[in-house]
Amino acid sequence: MLILVNPLANAGRGAERWAQVERELRARGVAFEARFPAGPRDLPRHLDGHRTVVAAGGDGTVNAVLNAIMGRDLTLGAIGLGSSNDFHKPLALERMMAGVPARIDAGRARLADVGKAVLHGPDGGRTTRYFLLNASLGFVAEGNAFFNSEESLLLWLKRRSVEAAILYAALVNLWRLRPLRLSLGLDGSSPEDLSASSLGVLKRVHFAGAMRYDTPVAPDDGLFAVNLWEPMGRGGILRTLFHLYRGRFQGLPRTRSWRAKRVELVPERPVPFELDGEVTTVARAELEVVPRALRVCS
Repeated sequence: MLILVNPLANAGRGAERWAQVERELRARGVAFEARFPAGPRDLPRHLDGHRTVVAAGGDGTVNAVLNAIMGRDLTLGAIGLGSSNDFHKPLALERMMAGVPARIDAGRARLADVGKAVLHGPDGGRTTRYFLLNASLGFVAEGNAFFNSEESLLLWLKRRSVEAAILYAALVNLWRLRPLRLSLGLDGSSPEDLSASSLGVLKRVHFAGAMRYDTPVAPDDGLFAVNLWEPMGRGGILRTLFHLYRGRFQGLPRTRSWRAKRVELVPERPVPFELDGEVTTVARAELEVVPRALRVCS
């Protein structure tokens, strides 16, 4: 088992967490090799000779390793050294190790769907990225972009409370909020012109710490859940966030949901676009489910 460690996860606390996990792995007699890649572009050269690759870091690390191993006959595992660790939710006590979640049981690996995103940048360039959790644009994506920034108060809060940092990022972006016009096409149907405060395309329901949707979607059901927050005032956004912390979205005022295998998004202007917590700027995005494309450790 190869473990690719990101010691910079969770505002630099990843190294301390990894040291504790490493001690427990050795105490349990787990056979592994740990490496510390310099970044996403350095990942592929570490993969040869291994069957199971474990991403030790946050959700961004899991996403980077996912993109490095797609197309190879490998099994993906993860150890949650990050701030949110949405990939591991819902958390299970039997998968905890040294106080952090771990999915390293390759013997009970299951096939999972993977989201494929073709992203068109403002400069006309095109890239393909894969994701396991969710994609979003609007309020949630812009909140993720701010959460990933080096703003001083945000960094101070991250070192003390992830949930406080997430709430601070949400409040900052609440005051910057403006609705977004976009075209939404589902499964090849005629695109619908919409206004949105936020739009999420999900393979997993958990996001941004303790928030979660209640729309039906499973890691291996071959479909996305597509959740629209229609234009809302600041009070509406706050009410929606309040309910998401309690796992409710369906039926809330000014919300809509669909199920689809393919999603095409064309915003009125280039906007931040989030995949598994990592943010880039896009002028257009085409998403599709790749069914049961990857073995994922239990």
